[in-house]
Amino acid sequence: MAVKHSLYHETGKLSVDRERCTLCGVCVKNCGVEVLQIKDKAVQQVDAGFGCIACGHCMMVCPEGCITVSGRNLSAADLQPLPPQEARADAESLKALFIARRSVRRFSDQPVEPELLEQVIAMASTAPMGIPPWDVGVVTINGFEEVRGLAEEVVEGYQGVLKLFRPGALKMMRPFMGQARYEQFSDFIVPLAHKYIDAWEEGRDTVFWGAPAVLIFHYSAYAEEPDAVIACTYAMLAAESLGLGSCVIGGAPPILQRNKALCARLGIPPGNKPALALVLGSSTVPFKRGIVRRFSHEQSAGLQ
Repeated sequence: MAVKHSLYHETGKLSVDRERCTLCGVCVKNCGVEVLQIKDKAVQQVDAGFGCIACGHCMMVCPEGCITVSGRNLSAADLQPLPPQEARADAESLKALFIARRSVRRFSDQPVEPELLEQVIAMASTAPMGIPPWDVGVVTINGFEEVRGLAEEVVEGYQGVLKLFRPGALKMMRPFMGQARYEQFSDFIVPLAHKYIDAWEEGRDTVFWGAPAVLIFHYSAYAEEPDAVIACTYAMLAAESLGLGSCVIGGAPPILQRNKALCARLGIPPGNKPALALVLGSSTVPFKRGIVRRFSHEQSAGLQ
């Protein structure tokens, strides 16, 4: 039984060079779906559970490099050397990057080079996922006019939302929505829609903040929204490391989800849902200080 994917429905296939294999068992111990075993003096793939998901861990941990996994968009050609320890960011370097990153909403008129966007996407693709292979996609909109055109369609979408959620209609829906969701709509979504529309009528884009580039992360029906969120987060940090300002935009995807024709024009496959947008560009505001953030609930739980 294979874990279904929007493009790949098969299990991964294991191949072992028996002449080089020492039967050390490292691959067996590190198989997350437990489909490897040593039997008849050989490492073998067994038909159990989910089957091989082609995560590639066995290839990556094999001391002799004698394992190959193929299928589900994976091959031995995808292996790469690990960066040496001295080339990896230490805790202080990562902390500095995290603290320095700020949400940018004021962008210069400098465009973003396509090569930089390619680097951001390549770095984001290293993010962890629920079940390999990635079932998350990314759409690149690069250019001030292109981004502004998309912002206009989002604003038009919110004009339609306001017609649906008029004050009287929203109150009638309150018993079915629950208190928290009602307050989210009445105190955030509806005011946000008004803000988008009013600013647009003034000639200002507060959907994508006049950014020169946008990345839209979407996920298939076989994936989970957190996969796209994690990918977007990695892209945001990658952009910071490359000197690009960024801001995660949650207001546009709900409108994109409702507009199937627009999704098709963007190249988002049918059934895939936009999860988050990331705007990118050069910031015009030099931040002088960081700020401390805290989780709303943080405690240690001792389970017995």
